[in-house]
Amino acid sequence: MERRTFLKGACGLVVLVAGAGLGRANAGRPLADESARGTTLLTTSAGVEQDVATGPMMQAGIDLVEGPDGGVAGWYGDTELFEVDKTGAGLIALADGSRSLDDIAGEAASPGGEVSPADVASFFVTLGQAGYLQNTVLVNLVEIPERAAS
Repeated sequence: MERRTFLKGACGLVVLVAGAGLGRANAGRPLADESARGTTLLTTSAGVEQDVATGPMMQAGIDLVEGPDGGVAGWYGDTELFEVDKTGAGLIALADGSRSLDDIAGEAASPGGEVSPADVASFFVTLGQAGYLQNTVLVNLVEIPERAAS
């Protein structure tokens, strides 16, 4: 899997452009010592069958790794693909195809703040455009009025 260029989405998805990442000097380049990249939080699985999926499914085999600075990055093999914040990592952990975007937004909501369905949709659309989803995320903008108002 190769790292692809994409725009910043909601929930802390960071821009990676032409071999350079924001916040890390090694983005898009392999590390000589794999242990230097941090602690693996989870590895994405194949999820449910694509024909029965009700929501986004991450490509299988992407490791979410928490670095020494507290940031979370998506790795495939020895290549860093993208960086997310803790909210983005939580959203990715829920993206197994069995949950709709609304379900993911509801489960990701924290007691002190809420993750809006519009931000969740934008986050997964961005991941899909970058090629990190197994399926296509369809979003009806009419159903997301707070996004249209902003």
